[in-house]
Amino acid sequence: MKSLFLSSLLALGLLAVPAQAAEYPAKPITLMTAFNAGGGSDVSHRLLEKFAKGVFDQPIVVTYKAGAGGEIGWTWLVGAKADGYTIGGVDLPHIVLQPMLRPEGQPGYKTEQLSPLCGLVYDADVVMVPEDGPYKTFKDLIEYAKANPGKVKVATVGKLTGDHLFLMQIEKLTGAQFTQVPYSGSGKAIPALLSGEVDAYFGSGSSFLRMEKTRGLAIGSKERYELCPDVPTFIEQGYAIESGKYRGLATPQNIPAEARQYLETKFAELCANPEYQKAVKSSGLMPQFQTGKAFGEIIRTEGEQAKKILEAYGLLK
Repeated sequence: MKSLFLSSLLALGLLAVPAQAAEYPAKPITLMTAFNAGGGSDVSHRLLEKFAKGVFDQPIVVTYKAGAGGEIGWTWLVGAKADGYTIGGVDLPHIVLQPMLRPEGQPGYKTEQLSPLCGLVYDADVVMVPEDGPYKTFKDLIEYAKANPGKVKVATVGKLTGDHLFLMQIEKLTGAQFTQVPYSGSGKAIPALLSGEVDAYFGSGSSFLRMEKTRGLAIGSKERYELCPDVPTFIEQGYAIESGKYRGLATPQNIPAEARQYLETKFAELCANPEYQKAVKSSGLMPQFQTGKAFGEIIRTEGEQAKKILEAYGLLK
């Protein structure tokens, strides 16, 4: 009798039936890039956008929140809705440096507010100069900068970034003094170098490999880099410098467990695609997928190392 009564109410539309939650993902996933179009982060993310087709059930759509060496984008990311539809590219050591070096009281994200999703690629740092410029070796550049403090203008992708730390390492180790000219991304720094606006660019190997008429004076990998084997390492030139950037993905904290599992699984599948890996190398990056847990450990280790370097160089109060 009760069943017949309920059936009658349903037929009359007088009893509401709870709507089933849409299965994740039910709409496109936004991938935030914290630097301008044309840089290494953008290239990496555009490849994800391209190769996601056929792997993900919804498109990945790249959006830009550039400025302040990535800080604008990462501050935006930690404040985004934690529903699994907003993820962001993160760069190391940028994301650990900025909170350490940010003036006290200045608002901004904290590294621990970023929830690691996965690691994607590695990008060794390179000292770049114009091919027709006066500097043929790293030693040439250092000797001139030491003899003319502050005269050599060096492009970076912003203050408190990995490029900035790379510059500070070189200054501290060699005794040279440069004038930093920060840009909002390599898409701005590259034209500055090629036009003569700056004398050198201390930045990512992926930027160097996309540039013509440019000489690499030294690279921060431990051994000669597969993607540009003609560029000598700092170590083989007698300088104890290793420097590079890890790029990966993060989300706001506490996204749904279903969304996190889906994203990690699908990005692992995408990154295992040989065609994707080939495209990554062609863009000047080395594919290096890590799970969210493993990438989180790299973030922790990089943070500890950065802190030691900054303290040793007197850059932390």
